[in-house]
Amino acid sequence: MNMRSQQGALLISLIVTMVIMAALSGGMLYYSSSSSYGELLTNRQARAYYLGESGLNYALQQFNPNTNYTNGPFYPGPVAFNLSNGQSSVKTYDKPGDPTRLVVESTGIVDSGWLTTRQLVTKIFLKSSPILPGQVPTAPIGFDTNTNGQLDTTWAPTLDTSASIVSTGPSTGPALQFQGETGTINLTWNTSEAQAAGAPNLYDAWINNGNLLSYALQVKININSQGTKGSNYLLGLSFRKIDENNFYGVSFYRSAGLSPPGGLPAWCTSALTGVLPNDSKVYAVFWEMASGSVHVLAYALMDYTTYGVTTDATNQNLQPWSSLFIKVNERFDGTNAANQLRRNHLKAYVIGPALYPIGTSNWNFSSLKQITWTWVTSNYLDPPQTAAATQTAAQILDQRFTSFGFSTSRPEIGVHAYYDTNAANDQFFNGFQCAIQGTATGTGGYQY
Repeated sequence: MNMRSQQGALLISLIVTMVIMAALSGGMLYYSSSSSYGELLTNRQARAYYLGESGLNYALQQFNPNTNYTNGPFYPGPVAFNLSNGQSSVKTYDKPGDPTRLVVESTGIVDSGWLTTRQLVTKIFLKSSPILPGQVPTAPIGFDTNTNGQLDTTWAPTLDTSASIVSTGPSTGPALQFQGETGTINLTWNTSEAQAAGAPNLYDAWINNGNLLSYALQVKININSQGTKGSNYLLGLSFRKIDENNFYGVSFYRSAGLSPPGGLPAWCTSALTGVLPNDSKVYAVFWEMASGSVHVLAYALMDYTTYGVTTDATNQNLQPWSSLFIKVNERFDGTNAANQLRRNHLKAYVIGPALYPIGTSNWNFSSLKQITWTWVTSNYLDPPQTAAATQTAAQILDQRFTSFGFSTSRPEIGVHAYYDTNAANDQFFNGFQCAIQGTATGTGGYQY
């Protein structure tokens, strides 16, 4: 009897132990599963967020300021964009109580068939603002925004530059005038006075955009040639300006031969005349100043029918107040972290005054005339390769001057005017504007 009692007690203890172990195993399995599911859900949530951001940025690129900004929402119902790793669903509507602003909602969706994760991303911005893809500038910088007849403190003329604000008539208003053979001014964004006057903080934009600096610039140009003046000029926008000896330029150019009356101006050297046609016709030129030396990288005849910025089919005279644009998109190119290459993706545009007159604002790139370049085969591209091997006719890829190591000592943006030595009242600039990626405001948009 005693033996049987001991065996019964042992059996009961064994059963109890097995029940406890089973319970513990179930708890451990639940804990392990919960941990795995938690990690999985966190990863899916992050993927959904980035899909939402991608959809929102794509939607902002589709805006046409001449229609979508003024005619209400352009995605009144959800529109799906399918990507390789998920989907974005985008819709837009007027901000309740403020129809001047547009709300963009983008939902990132990760769906594996048995589990769906969604993440909503929302931005609000002004409809009337001109735009880079995803960016909303609030106002032009201009040369004389306070209309006091003086060049704004956000600009600084370089040494030996004669630049002033003058009246060009009741229909065109004040404009920036350069006198003499060479003139350049730089955007002084890096002083407290300039910041108070509304200049964009390029260093903050660089930081906010992951140590990349992207922007678009535009300006209107008028050549009022008189007599023999205006035979040679190179006028336009300077960008990626490290200092006066290192920067890119995109310009309107004309040379009426190698032996004009009075001789060639000092700046018009063989670096230009030996590469560009000297046939009295107007060209757009993409060039660089590298260690004080000019190199032509590409050029394009401003054909009257194609671009509409010359007065007639002879292409010898620029229409007054024709506009020149450059869009600078800096990004890292490469397939993995080991071979990332910081490089500028550059596109240039023009438009004539009939479609873009003085006093109007236009950031609708689809309405502009994109320049198709003729490349100069040389070793001036960085890295040094033939133009045909690295470039296309529409987009410039170069890495000589980037925002690497950007600091508050760099001017970055400017305007240049190279002209005949006897020029006095011939060269004028107006309508300068810029849109800079990464300068955030509290509305979820961008300042410039």
